[in-house]
Amino acid sequence: MGLHQTMIHRYRPGMTGLNKCLVAVGLSLWALVSLGAPPGQAVLVYVYSPTCGACAQFDREVGVIYHKTEESARLPLQRISLDAWQDGQHDHSDCVATPVSSTPTFVQIQDCQEIDRVTGYSDEALFWLALKRMVNRLAPASLSKDPAL
Repeated sequence: MGLHQTMIHRYRPGMTGLNKCLVAVGLSLWALVSLGAPPGQAVLVYVYSPTCGACAQFDREVGVIYHKTEESARLPLQRISLDAWQDGQHDHSDCVATPVSSTPTFVQIQDCQEIDRVTGYSDEALFWLALKRMVNRLAPASLSKDPAL
């Protein structure tokens, strides 16, 4: 018996077939959302602190436009507080990554492995240069199939 069937049987033994189907679909969607990025999808984890001046500078200079860039399609940005990262309260807590002790830190993760990282932020130009290096390190599955990009 699979997880979905076990959960349905255990919590609602008298459910009709349609209701069981709806619960199974709901559990499947919950699992998809809670597991984070699909296998092979790379992500750029931005570990920040609310009291970090360099983080505030990054947020003003890059954070507000990052989601509009081609790079964000290939390497989506996920903000995680330093406390949450250190406590393992994030989607990547089971992944192989070295500890983060200062902010900002940008960790490139793909297939639950740390690929690259940048610690610190001084200006926009250096961030985009480092990001270009990270995009160049993406495994082929994460690169866009669109030849126009």
